[in-house]
Amino acid sequence: MHQFASRWKLLFILGAILVSGFVVVNFANYLVSSNSIRSALINNELPLTSNNIYSEIQASLLRPIYISSLMANDTFLKDWVIEGETDLNKITRYLTEIQKKYQVASTFLVSAKTHRYYHTKGVLKSVSPQVPKDSWFFSMESHEGNYRVDVDANEANRNHLTIFVNHKLHDFDGNFIGVTGLGLDVVNVATMIDRYTENYQRSIYFVDRKGFIKSHTDESMIDTVNILKLPGISTVADKLLTGDSGFLIYDRAQDTVLLSYRYIPELDWFLLVEQTEDVALAPLRNALFFNLIISAAITLLVLLISGFTIHHFQSHLESMAKTDKLTGLFNRQYFDVLFAHVINNVGRHTSRLSLALFDVDNLKTVNDQEGHLGGDRLLQSVSLLAREHIRKNDVIARWGGDEFVILFQDCDAKTAAQLMDRIRLRIFSTANQEEALVQKSISVGIAEFEPEDTCETLLARADTQLYEAKRKGRNRIEG
Repeated sequence: MHQFASRWKLLFILGAILVSGFVVVNFANYLVSSNSIRSALINNELPLTSNNIYSEIQASLLRPIYISSLMANDTFLKDWVIEGETDLNKITRYLTEIQKKYQVASTFLVSAKTHRYYHTKGVLKSVSPQVPKDSWFFSMESHEGNYRVDVDANEANRNHLTIFVNHKLHDFDGNFIGVTGLGLDVVNVATMIDRYTENYQRSIYFVDRKGFIKSHTDESMIDTVNILKLPGISTVADKLLTGDSGFLIYDRAQDTVLLSYRYIPELDWFLLVEQTEDVALAPLRNALFFNLIISAAITLLVLLISGFTIHHFQSHLESMAKTDKLTGLFNRQYFDVLFAHVINNVGRHTSRLSLALFDVDNLKTVNDQEGHLGGDRLLQSVSLLAREHIRKNDVIARWGGDEFVILFQDCDAKTAAQLMDRIRLRIFSTANQEEALVQKSISVGIAEFEPEDTCETLLARADTQLYEAKRKGRNRIEG
């Protein structure tokens, strides 16, 4: 039982070491990898996505800016305004042709003299410095550059949110005579956002300086949701709206969000690119779980192999520790253990117990005549025959050299003598079938266990009887 417990203790320690090693290594790799992924997102991937979108926005505005420049330098447009804006059909046809040719959302001309707002269907309205929505026009003359990009509702197209490229119009002497340009549907920007969101599995949207969402894959959030009041991002919104570009981290529900932002001066909006750590680390977590499963399988396999190996070698060692190598019988040391166990049972059940001590007669002579191999064969034959003729609950062991001991349980001295006599006769008849110079037999001494006996005293009495059998001529039983 103690050996069984020791075996399981060893397997438990081995398993604990393997499990601890696998867990520590896998989680260390997970932490290092997660930090690397987080660093890559912060320093490379999110800013790169932001830069790509910004570059695409700039590229998408180059053509409209060029078209608006062509319109502003068109002599027809200048002549028409200088000549008094008399033929409305001419300007509407011109604006319509530009819109169709370049496939833009709208084209327009606003006169600095009459304040009329011309588009493809005629005069939309007259702009006024008292109307806040018209302030863009009255600020254009003092604007440093020749053009400006604004985002506003297109009154000529059911107030759809539109990106306007406004270009100054000058006469041939360089005097400011109006503003011309075109409008781009913001849907194009939304389509671009959808594409990047799908490709990179990130949340991408725009907000204005007041924090209102201006473009998002969820259209219900546009112009209705303000990041200053949105749970999670509201904790960093003030810093975002007062900055130019940067990186922020905030918590939303049970997840951590990594946020890269930058100001887009062409739109006067902020571009926000978000990535949740949960999504970013999902492949890494899956790899961790897979590695842990593999580690568990390896641990189980190692423990099974170790268990079988330990059991095999421990059984072999136990067998070596209690078995005589030559005869296969129990050895003297293990007989002491068995004797103590049997004595304990005798004390509990008040049963009788006898011990027979016998040795092989003339073994030295056999060794001299037939060699030690012949003597070994004789010892093996004696042990085999004795073992075949004892009862199931009797114990036989090699005591040393040419001596053997048998412990007869539930047996008095007389019965033990009868059993030993059968063994003696069988050994004598088998060992002497062939002619030999020396007679092969055994001498036996028997003693019955007394309550005050120990193993030593019982063996001493049996040894006395064995000596008596030798003295009286060998091949006999005394006791």
